[in-house]
Amino acid sequence: MIMRYLSISLFLLNLIFSVNASSNDYMSVELEKAIDIECKKSVKNNLFNSKEECRTSLLESLYKVGIVSVTRVNDAEQQGIIEKICVFAKKRGALEYNKCIHKQVYKYLGIEFVEMPLVVNEPIEESELEIIVENINQNKNNENNSDEKDEQLVVINEEDIFEKDTDKIVTEINPDVPITEPKVIEMPENLLRMISQKAVPSTYYVLAWNELDDQSNKIKYWPEGMGSAVAIAPNLLATACHVVTKRIYNEKEKKIEYKYLITNVIHVNDNVSDQSKWFRRLELFAEDFNSDRCILKHDDLNAIPASTRDYEDLKEFEKIYAVGNPRGYLGKTAEGIITRLYDYVPPIDSLMDDFKTKEIQLIETNAPVDKGNSGGGLFDTMGNLIGIAAQCEIVGGPEVCYDEYGHITLEPENRNEQCTLYCNKTQPQNWFIPISRYPELTNEKIF
Repeated sequence: MIMRYLSISLFLLNLIFSVNASSNDYMSVELEKAIDIECKKSVKNNLFNSKEECRTSLLESLYKVGIVSVTRVNDAEQQGIIEKICVFAKKRGALEYNKCIHKQVYKYLGIEFVEMPLVVNEPIEESELEIIVENINQNKNNENNSDEKDEQLVVINEEDIFEKDTDKIVTEINPDVPITEPKVIEMPENLLRMISQKAVPSTYYVLAWNELDDQSNKIKYWPEGMGSAVAIAPNLLATACHVVTKRIYNEKEKKIEYKYLITNVIHVNDNVSDQSKWFRRLELFAEDFNSDRCILKHDDLNAIPASTRDYEDLKEFEKIYAVGNPRGYLGKTAEGIITRLYDYVPPIDSLMDDFKTKEIQLIETNAPVDKGNSGGGLFDTMGNLIGIAAQCEIVGGPEVCYDEYGHITLEPENRNEQCTLYCNKTQPQNWFIPISRYPELTNEKIF
């Protein structure tokens, strides 16, 4: 009799599921590609035993949130535009691609997009599993000992099914498949705020000074440049060497040399006009000028080190956040993605000139950074430090000119000496040195 109840219940549930599924749009070719890409990676990483098992799991999740296709938009040209916007989302997974299409289609149609909560299946605790098995055995014993032989067909309403949905009866357990239960994961209220709260406490503003050769002059020091640095230990900061050094060509020996400048730092949350907050004349603790990696030291720094993540764990098209001091705006956060991971320096003229060590990895991103970000951190969505800003693309960037007093001018007398190009923020492209390549500069264990 119980089995007859179950048969009728399963039939009605399948009927309801088929109605719900039909409310979704059709499975597009691009969504199929996204599923295929994700399942290949999942099987390779041993997350599923087969592509079929992975596909079944993804389809279940997709039907829960609802499949949306570009066919809801009647304009074929607009359909193509939406597909181009979401093309990179395919590499992040089928659910991300479907969400991107969903968002863009609703935006075009003027419908408010409400993001569904992320639901994952978590293994049930062993103690809870024992209770379930005990209940199953009890149900079987009750069925065997029952003298009722009522074969009358009982009609079950949909309302009854949903009222008893939390009391599902488990009919079979496969010991090779873990028992799971759904759990809602609360997403951060504001991801940018969370990144800022994790990254800014480890971020410093760097001001480098050059001691003038003519000591008879009243002005003995001249500001050479500014930049950023990130704490990797309570007394150590990681930065880019070009922020704290000056390149000098040795005419006698016919080679380029590096002069370490007088380097002062202050935390980005402190008032720069408060002289007591500055840490002065930091020591150059470790360096490799040929790969633009420098580590600074000050014993009284008492910094909050950033948590780090290895270059080998990174994936292209991950969302990232660059935190630094562009043009003196302290502690600014810029969002982007990893557009490319280079195991070796690519054959770009400016990179080949600056990086004498060609066997250094580089992280390429499209986060809109600017001069002053150099030496600053690149963080992942969990707030882990993954890289240090080294260089940005200036082609297409703005040109700013200064007069002899350091004021902006539109009529410079000598453009070569008075004007400078800033980073291209319309089509940003920049490179970061992996933070995992910094510990090798010193014999001491940094992190």
